Amino acid sequence: MRNLKKLAKAFSERFDYLVLTKSPNLAYAVGMPDALGLVLELSTGRATLYVSRLDYARAKATAPVDKIVALASTELPPRRPGEELEIASSFLDVAKRLQGRVASDSKELGVDVSTELLDLRSVKEEWELELMREALKITERAFLRLGEMRLVGLRERDVAALVYKWFMEEGADGVAFDPIVASGPNGAFPHYRFGDRKITQGDLVVVDIGAKKDVYCSDMTRTLLMGNPGPVLKDAVYAVYEAVKAAEKAVREGAPAADVDKAARDVLGEYGFANYFIHSTGHGVGVEVHEPPRLYATSKEVLKRGQVITIEPGVYIDGVGGVRIEDMVYVAEGGVVLNRVPHLL
Repeated sequence: MRNLKKLAKAFSERFDYLVLTKSPNLAYAVGMPDALGLVLELSTGRATLYVSRLDYARAKATAPVDKIVALASTELPPRRPGEELEIASSFLDVAKRLQGRVASDSKELGVDVSTELLDLRSVKEEWELELMREALKITERAFLRLGEMRLVGLRERDVAALVYKWFMEEGADGVAFDPIVASGPNGAFPHYRFGDRKITQGDLVVVDIGAKKDVYCSDMTRTLLMGNPGPVLKDAVYAVYEAVKAAEKAVREGAPAADVDKAARDVLGEYGFANYFIHSTGHGVGVEVHEPPRLYATSKEVLKRGQVITIEPGVYIDGVGGVRIEDMVYVAEGGVVLNRVPHLL
């Protein structure tokens, strides 16, 4: 039943009910992020999922819960035979009727346990890891195809369109985020998307993409070289490559997240690029593409076995371009890099 048993075990000693309302938590619990809400009776493990009438039949067919209830503000049209329908203005109104100790991801409904939910979500079961591996394989196959193509002359949006197409052809269940295809000077913008600029000879092209499998995300970046980018960016490529390797070497169960960040930052400093690394070294991945833990200089978090994190140092030089390399790493006794595609394409 997805992660319902794990959730019941985590909260049953302190609460009578767990009520979930946020899409990522609903995805984690039952694989249905577009549901309206979930009520988990913690003493019995009995789960009731509330959905719109539009989603009732789909939820009945797919959601691993004990009961499905459709919510509507009025009974129009009349309920169908066998349809469990509740008339209410919102799920919040239904959940507020619960009697007892309520834990929730909404402060309006009970004790806010959002942080605990994020901590639970950060440690992956084997079946979750397998879905993430499948998502990453789809993402890597797209990178291999890009590496075999002549991209010079294509617009950034043309490359993004190919990524969407290949993901669907390869069996992805969606994208974890809109593709980033940042060529030439656009590579200096870490969260650029894509535009009409044509890729030219000598460009570096930062491509950051991630397929989804089921509700689980992947996240990967490679910087593609369109010939010789010039001495500064060429040095930046090797600096980022070395920073990735150093940070991955620092990953292990019990390692402070700040230490992993420092490992990457120190290498970039040695190459003279310390001031051009303007974001954290990485983050957790799961049903959301950005989850705890966060790997940054002042983080107090400690890595836990079972977490999946990214390692993604970068260099960004305004008006010139940028470099980023990003791997997904499983935290165990050491860091297990999940990627198989080379860092340099």
